[in-house]
Amino acid sequence: MKAFCLETGTRIAPFNEPVGETMVDGQTLAEVQREALQAAGCTVVESPPEGEPYLLYSDRTWFTAEAIRRLVASGPGQFRASDEVWFAWSGAQQKTVAPGVYELAVVQGAPSFDACEPLDIDMSLHDMDLNVRHKAFQHAVDTLVRVGPAMVHQMDHWVHIVRVNQLVLIARAEDARWEWSSSGFWGRLRMVLRLLWQVRSLNRWRIPRRLCEIGKDVSIHPTAVVEFSRIGDGCEIGPHAVVRGSMLAAGVKVDSHGIVNASVLGTGAQVGRYGHVSLCSLYPGAMVSTGGGFQCCVFGRDSFMAWGSTILDLSFGSSIKVEESGPGTDRVDSGQYFLGSAIGHDAKIGNGVKIGYGVTVPNRAVLVDGGEMLRDWGEAPTDEAVVIRNGVAQSRR
Repeated sequence: MKAFCLETGTRIAPFNEPVGETMVDGQTLAEVQREALQAAGCTVVESPPEGEPYLLYSDRTWFTAEAIRRLVASGPGQFRASDEVWFAWSGAQQKTVAPGVYELAVVQGAPSFDACEPLDIDMSLHDMDLNVRHKAFQHAVDTLVRVGPAMVHQMDHWVHIVRVNQLVLIARAEDARWEWSSSGFWGRLRMVLRLLWQVRSLNRWRIPRRLCEIGKDVSIHPTAVVEFSRIGDGCEIGPHAVVRGSMLAAGVKVDSHGIVNASVLGTGAQVGRYGHVSLCSLYPGAMVSTGGGFQCCVFGRDSFMAWGSTILDLSFGSSIKVEESGPGTDRVDSGQYFLGSAIGHDAKIGNGVKIGYGVTVPNRAVLVDGGEMLRDWGEAPTDEAVVIRNGVAQSRR
């Protein structure tokens, strides 16, 4: 089936570039969409087909190949998640016409979702075990998190960049789970033999390393731990570094004792000595130095986090509020208790700076320590170094 992309003009603050250029899985969202469509047997065309049904998707919709297969097999209509729990935990900040209805449909005629009838799609979801290690975190995971092979998500806010990149990592495991459950005896036997050939070991420490996908000209120090990850061409992973369940695009560098956990790092991104990123998304060229550890954050292209900078990520009170459409706009409820911040393209955060959860730092900002925690950017300039006064970024003058 042919597929046509409907441009929406969406831009996500603070990055403010076309949503199709948003970083997903170390690529752009547009590239990831095309890969999923190709895997599902669809051909992307530059103009809407005439006289035949076709797949219509928007430039702000992320989806898996299995989601496309199930929609196409179901016939004309617009994708609606049949599982209400899915949208209950993932829906905040998504701009949809109705809960669980996404800009993804099989249509005929003019490219529009306006006249589409919602079509319930079974996503084969299951509850995800979040492995809460301390009761202090329990309130942050009370909402059920459901995942499966056929997932769809709109991208309208920076929190969605963090979430979708996590879903991309989860989707790989879900694809393997679905392949196993839907295969017969001989199919499962082939999968087992393929897995045994890949690991060629019964050593519990070697198996996770051998289940990685590693590109060309990669340098991994013998003392480094690399498990269940995709490592792009030319990456460098230094002494005693740890990379688990992550995706590293080409040219990424993880320095000595750096930790990368369940994160997506774009081309040329860096995690400095003793730096720690977990559940984070780093755009190409971003660098994170050692600090208090960064979790559930997104770092823009060529952004820089200096030694000793901190971003809070866990609220013990009410759920975290985020700026609706960038610095200075109204705050809305994210529905989450565990969430970091968004650091804009080319932004520089100095030593000792403390940033509260849910904060948006604009592109090209330069923030140095003024002894206070940033709560709102306000109307501070981005062409000079600023400080924090009364929780708001202000000029040093």
